[in-house]
Amino acid sequence: MKLKTCAKYGVFPPLLAILLSASTADAAPTINGCQIKRKTDCRGLDLSGTNLSNSNLAGADLAGTNLSGANLSGNRVSEANLINANLSKANLSNANFSVSYFTGANLSMAILKNTNLSNASLSDANLSDSYMNSANLSLTNLQGANLTNADATNAVFIMSNMVGANLTRANLTGATLVGADLRNTILQDTIFCKTTMPNKSINNSNCLGRH
Repeated sequence: MKLKTCAKYGVFPPLLAILLSASTADAAPTINGCQIKRKTDCRGLDLSGTNLSNSNLAGADLAGTNLSGANLSGNRVSEANLINANLSKANLSNANFSVSYFTGANLSMAILKNTNLSNASLSDANLSDSYMNSANLSLTNLQGANLTNADATNAVFIMSNMVGANLTRANLTGATLVGADLRNTILQDTIFCKTTMPNKSINNSNCLGRH
């Protein structure tokens, strides 16, 4: 007996069923008016405390967006606009923010462990008290950024622009600064231990009592 494929009999044609299934699977979730997808426009929206982990926001416009306390771990946010965004206390660990713009953004107390910030612009950004263990900031623009009390243990700053940045009490243990521009950088009480300096020399000036 031939199986009827008419919706009238409760059976969808196979192709239609596949298309409906794919459409449902690909539907981007919307949180507080922001559609979570590539190249989305969520400027100025409130996404504080939301779980956006393992999403794809590449090319998104998040300028002025409130992402304080949000979970963006494992997220792909490359080539995104985060100018003046609030990311204080946000979890950005293992996320890819390469070639993104954070000018004037607030990342104080943010978790940036293993975060890819290579080729990003963080000029005048607030990274104070942030946890940047093993973060990649190669070729990153950190001009005028505030890294006071930041834990940048094992972070990579190869060829970064750190002109005028504030690294007061920042922990650069095991960090790599090869080729970085440190002109006018504030290095008051900065911790250097096993730190590779711009000229490739090793700075162990603050290793006392450290392992």
